[in-house]
Amino acid sequence: MQNRRRVHIGLDDRILAAMRRCVLLQTLDDDSFKKVVSLSHTMQLPSDSILFEQNAPLTDIYLLVSGGIKLLRLAPSGDEKVIDIIQPGQTFAEAALFLGSCQYPVTAITLVPSIVVGFKANPYLELLKSSNKLCLSMLGKLSQRLHWMVNEVDRLTLHNATFRLVDYLLNEVADIEGNQTALCLVAPKRIIASRLSIKPETLSRTLKELEREGLIVLHGSQIELIDVERLKALVSLDS
Repeated sequence: MQNRRRVHIGLDDRILAAMRRCVLLQTLDDDSFKKVVSLSHTMQLPSDSILFEQNAPLTDIYLLVSGGIKLLRLAPSGDEKVIDIIQPGQTFAEAALFLGSCQYPVTAITLVPSIVVGFKANPYLELLKSSNKLCLSMLGKLSQRLHWMVNEVDRLTLHNATFRLVDYLLNEVADIEGNQTALCLVAPKRIIASRLSIKPETLSRTLKELEREGLIVLHGSQIELIDVERLKALVSLDS
């Protein structure tokens, strides 16, 4: 991996709208929002570009406007474990900031060409101290994150590969508007396998087994869920 050329770009209407919808900023009044905007910077990054590295000084928190980013930790052996896959509209690095860390606990690398907005960490903390509404919004977000992490530990320690994969696919479909049951994998299968703590060959084998059982249809990175109710039954805690 290596740092690749990043291009600083201006804030157009689409980026400003994404910032206004961002949970970290949506409760700010106009003056405070404008202050954050004045202290932010927007970057266009190519695929496989390092945004920040594990243990680097924490200077910014980020919003992904478009593209995709993997968050990973590196083992002493050099192997990587994907912690999360960030999708457009999501923020990241804020949890480390509010835990008082002065370093990034993970490495962030783009999966595809991406646009990110960085908010300077210390000025944002000062705004947080001055706004009860913003504090409550942040507490809500961190509570959701904690709930996600507890569920994640449960999924990765108590359940087999089939459960983890089916749960992942159903969650991806849940993020698609309407009643669509087709999805496109947002990352290569080896990265998704790392995210689910299973081997790439196990992921491929499990996908093929689900297809043989008539539950999904594979078209490269495109997956169509044929029987959503049976898939839900596979991850039901009551089954």
